[in-house]
Amino acid sequence: MARVVTAGIDGTPESAAAAHWAAREAMARRCSLQLAHIRVAESALDRMVVPEEDDAPRRQAEGLVGDVTAVLAERFPSLVVTAEVTEGEPAWALTELSKTSELLVIGSRGLSTLGGFLVGSVALPTVAHTQCPVVLVRAEAGPRDRTDDATDREGREDGEGREGREGTAPGMVLGVEIGHPCEELFAFAFEAAQRGSMTLNIRHGWEPPPVYGSRPMPLAPMALEDLLDERADALAKMVRPWCEKYPGVDVDVRAVLEHPAPMLVKAAENASLLVVGRRHRSRRLGPHVGPVPHAVMHHSRTPVAIVPHS
Repeated sequence: MARVVTAGIDGTPESAAAAHWAAREAMARRCSLQLAHIRVAESALDRMVVPEEDDAPRRQAEGLVGDVTAVLAERFPSLVVTAEVTEGEPAWALTELSKTSELLVIGSRGLSTLGGFLVGSVALPTVAHTQCPVVLVRAEAGPRDRTDDATDREGREDGEGREGREGTAPGMVLGVEIGHPCEELFAFAFEAAQRGSMTLNIRHGWEPPPVYGSRPMPLAPMALEDLLDERADALAKMVRPWCEKYPGVDVDVRAVLEHPAPMLVKAAENASLLVVGRRHRSRRLGPHVGPVPHAVMHHSRTPVAIVPHS
């Protein structure tokens, strides 16, 4: 099977940013790039108002795809780009394309200034059901080139790759939940970090409830530190085999006493990519992705990769 990265495009600035991000990723992976534009199927009433022989919507869609293809061909002349225009329900069509793709990249509007959730009716159900990892790209994010990351990495002096407890080295951020298998998540993150010569900042956030334990009582500060140390040890144990498998990847591992979602968004402010996991779901209905992926999808300005795992 041919290796392919798929980008969904719809004419918005977000989808244009997603197409360019996907092109760079396809080049790095040595894959081809597939551009997909899904037209919403017309209702019977639409066909009565606009006769079927009026093919203007299809020609407009093909023109959109052609324009994006031309721009990418000029910027990435060695990249193989294919494109298709199909009709259907976008989230379902993108989910089907994910079955034959290594990666699916789509645009995301993120959070509005009014505090409303604007990821959209396509992104949420797509992320919830895709078979491959999905990357959400914001238009204003302006994803950094890999050469920029390499320059940053080479420009640091020895010892600067690992900062203090509150810092995060440049590169990419991986959010990890302790106690659940997530082989696919680690594989995706370590391979991406190795491919892009990036520092991999692995973070686990934990915020206990006001009372804790079988006999609920407030936790003293020292008890909190002990519990956090236990989580840090468990995290280090999870990461160790992957560090041995990818010895060339610079890894910074920390467990912090903060709510996971805002901690990850803050840690990834200057990163090239934020990676989180989503458990495979047996149910077909509903756009449920989990509280942490849901939150970072809406709030992160950094491109977010959501990786399905067991």
